[in-house]
Amino acid sequence: MQQILARGTPKNQGVDINDFHSLVGHWERRIPVPLVPAAVVVLPLSHKVLMWAADRGDVFGNDTSNPGRTITSIFDPMSGIVTERNVSITNHDMFCPGLSMDVSGRPTVTGGKSEQRVSIYDETLDVWISGPDMKIGRGYHAQATLSDGRTFTIGGSWSGPIGGMDGEAFDPSTGTWSWLHECKVAPMLTNDLRGVFCSDNHPWLFSWKNSSVFQAGPSSAMNWYGTSGNGRHAAAGYRARDTDAMNGNAVMYDAVHGHILTLGGATSYSGAYSTRSAHIITLTEPFVPPSVQAINPMHHPRAYANSVILPTGEVFINGGTSFAKQWTDINATMIPELWSPETQKFIPMARTPIPRTYHSTAILLPDATVLVGGGGLCWGYCEDPSANHFDIQIFSPPYLFNAKGFLSSRPSITSVSTKTIAVGSSFRVTTNMEVGHFSFLRYGSSTHAINTDQRRIVLASKLLQETVSAYMITTPKDPGILIPGYWMLFAIGSEGIPSVAETILVNL
Repeated sequence: MQQILARGTPKNQGVDINDFHSLVGHWERRIPVPLVPAAVVVLPLSHKVLMWAADRGDVFGNDTSNPGRTITSIFDPMSGIVTERNVSITNHDMFCPGLSMDVSGRPTVTGGKSEQRVSIYDETLDVWISGPDMKIGRGYHAQATLSDGRTFTIGGSWSGPIGGMDGEAFDPSTGTWSWLHECKVAPMLTNDLRGVFCSDNHPWLFSWKNSSVFQAGPSSAMNWYGTSGNGRHAAAGYRARDTDAMNGNAVMYDAVHGHILTLGGATSYSGAYSTRSAHIITLTEPFVPPSVQAINPMHHPRAYANSVILPTGEVFINGGTSFAKQWTDINATMIPELWSPETQKFIPMARTPIPRTYHSTAILLPDATVLVGGGGLCWGYCEDPSANHFDIQIFSPPYLFNAKGFLSSRPSITSVSTKTIAVGSSFRVTTNMEVGHFSFLRYGSSTHAINTDQRRIVLASKLLQETVSAYMITTPKDPGILIPGYWMLFAIGSEGIPSVAETILVNL
């Protein structure tokens, strides 16, 4: 293992005072890393960031001497230290995989370049372990942790056979994968220029009630999947008049009310113009067609962008390109945007210093900032080496600054009665000041603009004692809303300023 002291400022230090920070946010200095971070996970126990590339850190697929290795790094936001590790113990090239956090908070990585392999990272032991192989090899698929604790996956013709990538599910209690033959992939195919090789890639999956899964895109056709027995499928209508939106984004910013925001994308994986489209999808019960509302579009067209839900319910959208083309920064979209669920409008943010296009990532940190990184990681070699971005950078949203550009005083959570709860239970929280509300955000994982883990819940709370700002928090009773696993608990001040999160484990 190699250790690197990251150059750049530690988080929230050395901030240039600027009156516009409270309007457009602030980018901190870039932090070099030894790879292009095409996949990232925030580890719930240490709050460190696990990231990886492929069999090499700069390109993928050309090192035939090491077909089962992955170049990884861990970044510690507190110390600024980056460590590097060559992972070969699981014989798994984890480039272009399915990715999600299981109910124990372990990143579960499926398929990719090593098409049937499964690798699980155990943070407590700091070790990668092998899981059972999937039923079929996949790459560029997506997966989601279900309300009953299983993992569902579908799609992914980039690796393995081309076509027929129907659903399957992993049960951690038995350690086995099961075919879900009625979870057909065909209804969710896009009309891609390269055919089925790309048309079943990166589905937008949302776990929902009764172990169901809603597929919001990227196809214009939406679908419901049931995961009991041999599975079940039902069409869910169309995303209004939206086109296919490959490499667009979809995030569940309000899980209690079933609200999903969808953004951008292109009609084909590569070689197509991106859109500015934005829609709100609202789920009710499984297999009931959702409502779809077209809203005012983004300021900029985007494919290959990343969207991150903030504790306030706002959504930060970064990077992307106006014309979908892999491994180039030509046509990069350099102005991030912040979407407000209250106004349903997009506000331009501070210009990103570094293009973030294909193979870039973004993820929420427990201090309510956003880590972004990567872009590039070409196939075999890079015609334009400048498209490779060996760095990460942290964006501080406007809510962290006062009108004069200084960092605001933030509420803090001073105690919680328990850090392990059951779905539907209540617990006591105290803060250093009276706050407006509390929100839960599930610890996330991101690759290829897909993060099926992130979702936000506004928690029911009751002020118990004003003198010490003590609250009773009540969680949703449905595990389809409150997916088991690790969550970030934020206290949101009356002016919309979030605290640093406390980590809560939610069990079934």
